[in-house]
Amino acid sequence: MKHSISVWNCIMSVLVLAVILVAPPTSGATPTVQLSPSVSSPQPVGTLITWTATASDSDAGTLMYSFQVGVTGQMSLVRDYGYNNTFPSYPFLQEGTYEVEVTVRNNSTNKTATTSQNFTATAIATSANPVVISPTANPLVALFSAFGCPATDNMVVTFQNATQTTPQSTPPAHCDGNTMNVYVAGMYATTQYSMTGKFIHGGQTVGQTSTATFTTGSIPGSITFPTITISSPAPAVAANEPILVHSYLFNGPQTGTDLSGKILWYYVPYDAAPGFITRPLPGGFFWFMGSGNNDPYKQPLREIDVAGNTVIETNVGRINEQLNAVGQQPLTDVDHEIRSMSNGNIYMIGSLDHVLGPNIQDGQDIIYTEVVVLNPALQVTWSWNSLTCGNCATELSPTRSAILGETCTDLFAGCPPLNPPYTVANDWLHSNSLELAPDGNFLMSIRHQDWVIKIDYKNGAGTGNILWRLGLDGDFTIIGDANDTYPWFSHQHDVEYEFDTTYVSLFDNGNTRINENPLENSRGQLLDLNENTLTATLVENFDMGVKSLALGSAQVLLNPQGNPIGIHYEAGDANGGQSSNSVSFYRTGTLVIAPTRCATCTLRQPNSDAGAAVAERAITGLRFWSRELDQFLKTRFQLWRGRVENYRHVASRAW
Repeated sequence: MKHSISVWNCIMSVLVLAVILVAPPTSGATPTVQLSPSVSSPQPVGTLITWTATASDSDAGTLMYSFQVGVTGQMSLVRDYGYNNTFPSYPFLQEGTYEVEVTVRNNSTNKTATTSQNFTATAIATSANPVVISPTANPLVALFSAFGCPATDNMVVTFQNATQTTPQSTPPAHCDGNTMNVYVAGMYATTQYSMTGKFIHGGQTVGQTSTATFTTGSIPGSITFPTITISSPAPAVAANEPILVHSYLFNGPQTGTDLSGKILWYYVPYDAAPGFITRPLPGGFFWFMGSGNNDPYKQPLREIDVAGNTVIETNVGRINEQLNAVGQQPLTDVDHEIRSMSNGNIYMIGSLDHVLGPNIQDGQDIIYTEVVVLNPALQVTWSWNSLTCGNCATELSPTRSAILGETCTDLFAGCPPLNPPYTVANDWLHSNSLELAPDGNFLMSIRHQDWVIKIDYKNGAGTGNILWRLGLDGDFTIIGDANDTYPWFSHQHDVEYEFDTTYVSLFDNGNTRINENPLENSRGQLLDLNENTLTATLVENFDMGVKSLALGSAQVLLNPQGNPIGIHYEAGDANGGQSSNSVSFYRTGTLVIAPTRCATCTLRQPNSDAGAAVAERAITGLRFWSRELDQFLKTRFQLWRGRVENYRHVASRAW
C-alpha cells in the first residue's frame, strides 16, 4: 500500500509539472468592460433598447457575457453567460429608473468584471392624454397605454374590428398605481381596431378608459408563410377557441392564425436563430427553443412575449456548466420540450449520448434522456437521468432497444448533436413531451419505447424513481374496443393530463402498429387513467385518415364555462412529410386545416391574444367533467362518424 501511494504521488507530481509547463501564461489581470445602450436615456415605456458590452482582456480566453436588469438591490438575471455581447433587453413597461448590469467572464481564467448603467423610462399616458396606442416592432402587435387604473384593480384591453360583432380581450394585468402598458396581439394586418381598457375588481367591470383606434401595419414581404388549405370549415362553436398557434419545426416563422388560416400573429427571432416555439404560457408568453448545435453555447433557450421581446434567455452550454458542477452529465442539446411551472421554475428535456458497454445494444453509441429543472434565476435545481435514476436499470433498461431499431445521424432532421467521434447513434428513447402532472410528478412520453412514464418528482422533493409505465408491455391494462386488435398507442406525441383530471390526451402516430398493419392510420386518443388499479380506459380513438409518422399534438377544447366542446389533434408530418393536418372534432362539425409545412404542433387558443395560455381555458366547470364528457363523447361520435369516414376517404387519396 505504501508503495502504491508513493507511485501515485510520483505520477501526480509529473502531471502537475506537465500542467505548469503547458498552461498558457496569464498576466493576472482581470477583464474590463463597458456598457452602452442603443438609445439614450430617458425613453418612453415600451422602447426596445439593445445593450452592447465592449470588453477586453490581456489574458487569452473566450469572453462570455451575462446581463441583469432591475432596480438597485433587486436585480434579476435575464440572460445567462453566452457569447453574445449585445442584448435586446425586455422593454420597461412601467415608468421609473432601472439598472442594467453586464458581467464579462474569461472562460480560461474564470475572472470577471462587472459594470452597470441606469436608464429612465417615461410614461406615455398622462392625465391629459389618458389613452395612447403605439406600434411595436411586430406590425400585428400594439402597445396600449392607459392612465388612471386603481392600484387594487386589474385591467384587460378589449378590442375588435369593424367586421367583428364580439370584442376580444387580453389576459388581465394587475394595476399598481402607475400607468398600464399592455401588449395587444391577435390582429389582422392593415386593419383598424377599436380598443378600450376595462378595470376589473372582484370579477366585475368597475370602470373603463375612453375608446381609441389603432390600425395594424403590413407584414414585411420578406416573411413568407405556408399556404393553408381548409378542407372542412369550422362550425360556430369553434369560435370559443378561435386561434391556432402553429409551431413549425424546420422553417418558420412561428405563426398564429384564425380558423380559416388568416395570419394573426408571427414571431421571427431577433438573431435569426433557427428553432421553434413549444407551448404558450399564461399571460401571453412562449418558450422558444433554438435548434441543436455542436457548440451547446449556440443553442438559445428564451422566453418571449407576444411582441417578440426576449424576457429571459439561457443556453445549453451554460446549463452544462451547472450540471457538471453537481456531478450530472452534460447535455448535447435541449429538444422537444421546455415549459414553466406556476412557481417560475423551468423544466425541459435534454439529450446526451455515450457508449454504455460492449454488451448493451451491441456496443453502439446510444442517445438517452436527461430532465433538467431551472429556478427563475436560470440555475439548475433538479435533474433526472434515464440511466442513473434509482430504478431505471429495471424499469427502463438500456438493453431494451428502440422498438423499431431507430438510429440518429448527427443533427439530421430532429436528431441531436452527437459526441465526437460518433456520427450515428441508436435513438434508444427519443423522449418528446414532458408535463408537470396534477400530483406534482413528471409525465414523460418516450416515443421509441412506445411508453409514457411517470417520474417521482413531487415538486422537487421526489426520488426520481419511475412510478409506472403506460403502454404495451408496461404496467397498465388497457380497456378499449374489443374489436381493436391494437388499442395501444405507439411512437406517440404530446402526452398530457387535461387540466386537473384523470384524462390523458395524446397523438398516436402509430408507427409500430402501422409497421404491422400498413393500411392503418395515425390516431388521436383520449385515455382515462386509474392509477390505483393500473387500468387505462380508451375513451376516444379517432382515425386521423392520414399517416403521420412523426410530430403531432392533442388537446381537449373548452368553452368559457370550462366545459368540453371538442377535441383537437395535429398530424404534424402528414402526406409523406409534405404537410401537416390539423383536425378539430366537435358535436356539430369538423375543422380540418392543412398547412404546407410540417408542424411540431398546433395549439388552439381561447382568447384573441395569441399568447394567452392554453392553461387559461380552465375557468370553471371541471367538476362536471365526467358527466359532460361522457354525454359529449357518446353524442359526438354518432354525429361525426359520417364526417370522419368522409374525411378519411378524401385524405387517403393525398396519401
